[in-house]
Amino acid sequence: FTAPLFTRLLGTSGYGVTQIYNTWVAVIAIVFTLQTQGTLVNARVEYPEGDQLRYQSSAMSLSTLVYLIFSALVLCFIGPISGALKLSWFLIVLMLIQGFGTFCVNFLNTKFVYEFKAGRNMVMSLVVTLTTLILSIVLILLLPKQINYLGRISAIAVTYGVLGIPVCIWILAKGKTFYNKEYWKFCVVLAIPAVFYNLSDLILGQSDKVMLQQMMDEATVGCYGAALNFGGIMFTLFTALNNSWCPFFFEDMKQGNRENLREKAGNFLELFTVLSVGFVLLASEVYRYVYVSRDFWGSTMLIPIFVSSYYTNFLCTFPVNFEYYHKKTKVVSIITIVSSLINVGLNYLLILRIGMAGAAVATLISHSLQLTLHYLYVRFALGGKEYPFPLKMWVGYAAVFAAVAVASVAADGLWLGMKYGKAGLAARPFFALVVEIGRGMVYNTFDIISEKREWNEKGAVRGNGGQNPHYGIPYPLSENVSGHGLGDSSGGAERL
Repeated sequence: FTAPLFTRLLGTSGYGVTQIYNTWVAVIAIVFTLQTQGTLVNARVEYPEGDQLRYQSSAMSLSTLVYLIFSALVLCFIGPISGALKLSWFLIVLMLIQGFGTFCVNFLNTKFVYEFKAGRNMVMSLVVTLTTLILSIVLILLLPKQINYLGRISAIAVTYGVLGIPVCIWILAKGKTFYNKEYWKFCVVLAIPAVFYNLSDLILGQSDKVMLQQMMDEATVGCYGAALNFGGIMFTLFTALNNSWCPFFFEDMKQGNRENLREKAGNFLELFTVLSVGFVLLASEVYRYVYVSRDFWGSTMLIPIFVSSYYTNFLCTFPVNFEYYHKKTKVVSIITIVSSLINVGLNYLLILRIGMAGAAVATLISHSLQLTLHYLYVRFALGGKEYPFPLKMWVGYAAVFAAVAVASVAADGLWLGMKYGKAGLAARPFFALVVEIGRGMVYNTFDIISEKREWNEKGAVRGNGGQNPHYGIPYPLSENVSGHGLGDSSGGAERL
């Protein structure tokens, strides 16, 4: 929510540099630390309460050692690395500081979560947010405009560095266990696969920014990143809702209550589809006149594409949770790795042809492929007829959203064309075709939904609870959206 401020203070190029910098910090935080904080929950199951501090200290010392080794290698080759990343050596050093500080803060956050100390997490989040905000504004205003992005980057790096190092020392001092062969072996076995999964997920979500920087420029990355972050509001909302949905899913699966599970899933589908459609319809005006300055307006038409990617992520939730329930985590990792590699290839091909729009389309195609692979696996290899979310349950909702998204892209394209001249006139036949396709999708989808509601009404007359008589699946009416805890979010997430 600070983006409206910093897009105006930094401009397209400065904001683009911060986006690239944050992407590489995320890579460092994943690879250089082994993400050992992810093993804390497993350790609570594996070891007694009296061993927890010792395990935490041992895991922290392992990550610190690995981080120091990687950092030493980076500093030895900082010249070539700086040239390859197109970032100054000073930014590389700040990355190393911020990467370690971020890991330490996340380690402490994870520790507090599983020790049920949410209040401490809230205090830490407030301290970090307010400190980085105030320090960023001060430094940006003090520095010359050409390098004022250093103010934003330095403020975040210094804040995390100042917080992270004392956190590391405190955890090591509390546990007083720097090396334990059993703990290290337990930690590495769990952490290494997670590194590959998290890195693949990061590539799937962030490789577009890096490739835009390498193939175009920082200003393009700035425009692209601003639209991506704005669309990411829906990802944050989805994450919060999903935190409420997952407990219901796993409990109903455990109890074998499939009908109740389908009803809740129908409510979840309808709720998030309505929210996504509403967001897409309002996004263009809010983005142009509230979120960014005029320099960023060229990325407006990318927002429906980004939200479509997040909507596809939302649809992936159903097969992925089913896979996790059956402990098929390797399948999740393999599909993510395949999708990320395809995304890199598509980015290269499409950015050459249509610029930053190509990166957005490549991401959407990759997420759609990811959804397709997950669905095919759970439907035909894992669950078969036992999979509780068949295609007919969600395809109507997806079609409604797709129609609105397509029409929104077309409308934004026409608006930009009228605003920026001949290019828009040349593109009008294409956008007219897109509008016609979208209109047809809307009409067809409304026919599907009308048929479903007729089934509901007939079912209610016969007393079958409003179920589709052919499939036995409850199709919830709009008034039933609330009442299943979906609005009771207990957490959220930031997009990388």
